[in-house]
Amino acid sequence: MPPHREAIRTRRAFVVGCARSGTSIIGELIGAHPNVDYVWEAHELWETTAGYGPDGSHRLDGTAASAEVADVLRAALVPSAPGRLLVEKNPRNALRIPFLHAVFPDARVIHIVRDGRDVACSMLPGCGGDGWHHLKPPRWEALMERWSGVDRCARIWRDVVTIALADLEHVPHLQVRYEDLVRAPDESLAAIVGYLDLSPGEEMPEFARNLSDRVRGSYEAARQTVWSRDDHERRVGRFRENLTSEEQRRLTVLLGPLLDRLGYRRAPSSAD
Repeated sequence: MPPHREAIRTRRAFVVGCARSGTSIIGELIGAHPNVDYVWEAHELWETTAGYGPDGSHRLDGTAASAEVADVLRAALVPSAPGRLLVEKNPRNALRIPFLHAVFPDARVIHIVRDGRDVACSMLPGCGGDGWHHLKPPRWEALMERWSGVDRCARIWRDVVTIALADLEHVPHLQVRYEDLVRAPDESLAAIVGYLDLSPGEEMPEFARNLSDRVRGSYEAARQTVWSRDDHERRVGRFRENLTSEEQRRLTVLLGPLLDRLGYRRAPSSAD
């Protein structure tokens, strides 16, 4: 039986998505609103309270949402005052959607997606080598053992997004594309504000004006500089700058069905 609902509705929202897909930028964008309490990746709370999934992964389903676990999380993740909105951004929650929904059935969920080839390039410093510093899908140990570099990172994106999309079929949510956010944020901003029932203001539009597809001179999310690399001019389609022709072909073939599902144009046809 799922945990009981809170007697008084508390406003919460969660930003999820594969690591290096723009969760930080969209979280900080929402956090710029004066009526929002923004929480950045409360990993210790989640993992101390609910634990881990198979093989030490971050995958959790609704069976992990006991009443005791739910009570702890609900008590910890509350807005600072009535009427305010608490927003936590956390890539690992992309693998915990059923659990998240069982604990917080009234919460709003925003899922940000990004071209997996670009994500693979961006994830390379954190998961492409000897260490693993981002979210862990269920078969992460096998990926660590068998693959390396962008080939491993692309498979991480595919596993995480496939799981998230399947889970989100049963959970109301808003999907936002990273590419839209950095190239022309007005439409994404309007959708986010409407979905979260936030009053119009100047703070979020002012923040959005700092976002750009260009790498140099545009806003970079806080706490993300450790993973950033100044090796490309554009954020959108950076894989064309970072990957060899053979790597581009290989990743486009590997990720093709999921890229198609998300509406990303494959290029070129010789990669099919």
